[in-house]
Amino acid sequence: MAAAIVRLFRRNPIILVLLLLGVAFSLMNAEFLAPRNITNILRQASMLGFVALGMSFVLLTRGIDLSVGSVVALSSVFVAGFSATLPPIVGIHLALIAGMGVGLANGLLVTKFRYQPIIVTISTMAIVRGLAMAYSDSRPIFGTLPDVYFLLAEGSWFGLPVPTVLFIGACLISGFFLNYTATGRQIYQVGGNEEAARLAGVSVDRIKILTYVLSGLLSAFAGLILAARMQSGDAVRTGVGWELDAIAAAAIGGMSLMGGVGTVVGTFCGALIIGMMANAFNLLGINPYWQRIVVGLVLAIAVATYSSHHLKALISKALRAVRPVRNGATQASTGVSR
Repeated sequence: MAAAIVRLFRRNPIILVLLLLGVAFSLMNAEFLAPRNITNILRQASMLGFVALGMSFVLLTRGIDLSVGSVVALSSVFVAGFSATLPPIVGIHLALIAGMGVGLANGLLVTKFRYQPIIVTISTMAIVRGLAMAYSDSRPIFGTLPDVYFLLAEGSWFGLPVPTVLFIGACLISGFFLNYTATGRQIYQVGGNEEAARLAGVSVDRIKILTYVLSGLLSAFAGLILAARMQSGDAVRTGVGWELDAIAAAAIGGMSLMGGVGTVVGTFCGALIIGMMANAFNLLGINPYWQRIVVGLVLAIAVATYSSHHLKALISKALRAVRPVRNGATQASTGVSR
């Protein structure tokens, strides 16, 4: 048991960071460890966690999805708006289909038209947000959701908030998918070396499209939970800035922005860390604008750390390639052969 725990920490040092931050914040404010506050952190972090989990799939293939926040907003207004005239279950399905549709559009534009992911998803970010605002007339949609729907955000299972239980379930499924299925392993292959994956027979375009569809689906699901918590759909304020938080959560957890490296456990911990920081800042009375600064700094540090490792790896690879050439040149000049 002890050996398994040690291996877990070695493979995922972010878990230790999470625990140390929890201890530090609890020492700064005794209310941090209050059961009600812990529940609030878990609930809030889980909604961001769904978006970060979807972002992780895209990052693993060396892509990026900046439309996730807008998809969250579109999902929230769709479920609230359609539930005014249709059964809520229909609104839920339409919201999820819309999220997957946005992801499919992103994937097709990136793979079939060879557009840069950052350009594609910036465009869809604006388009989807505009669509959500047009549908809702830029006004929150209240009073259309049944009381039972609110249990999606406010209920609890096994002593944990429902969003947290669902997020844990999504992480377990995603971890199994990435590590124990052929398609999951192909996602890592595409991110690690796209050309090598293509030569090995991997359908690179299919894998990339799949990751964007998963990102859209998980972002839409986050919008459903957020609508349940807010008891309304809002296209103007919902999901604003979540793309940065999602990328930061994934990067903090060790997800490489250059593709091919990262774990679901890391993303899970990264989402909790972002949620803990936001909560701690509120308890300590720190201006929320500082949270954005801290998130930006953490993201910059994560990128710089990976870039330095990546540069060292490239230098080492170059040196290994040069050594045989030097040895061969020396042998040729001395007339000595092996």
